[in-house]
Amino acid sequence: MSDSEHIEQSINSKEEKRSRATPLKPTVWMTGVLVWATVVGLFLRIPTWAGAFLCVLTGLSFLLYMGSYLYLIVTDRESLRAEGYSTKLLPPSQRSIQMQAHRELLEVSQDSLAHLEMDREKSRIAK
Repeated sequence: MSDSEHIEQSINSKEEKRSRATPLKPTVWMTGVLVWATVVGLFLRIPTWAGAFLCVLTGLSFLLYMGSYLYLIVTDRESLRAEGYSTKLLPPSQRSIQMQAHRELLEVSQDSLAHLEMDREKSRIAK
């Protein structure tokens, strides 16, 4: 893609937001935190009752996750792969500022490229 095409795309650019929501995210986090708490607790030699309590909580959290997953597979598969995508056009004032910034960047990069090509030619002539 050339720089001018990139500028044209940027002029018409939009504010894009993507989100991948899953109803199971809280249970995944809870299970992950409890697994780490259990592992660290067992390495630090916590009392037996506390280790058993953490193991039970971790097991219940995992069962809640699996139960929720199976329920959603049976009743509402689309919620497991739901993905949100929204776009919003930038206001004209921001578009003009962005266009000006891209033009300046393009000019600077073209000037730098011209200087590099001149330096290459000079080094070829010197050899």
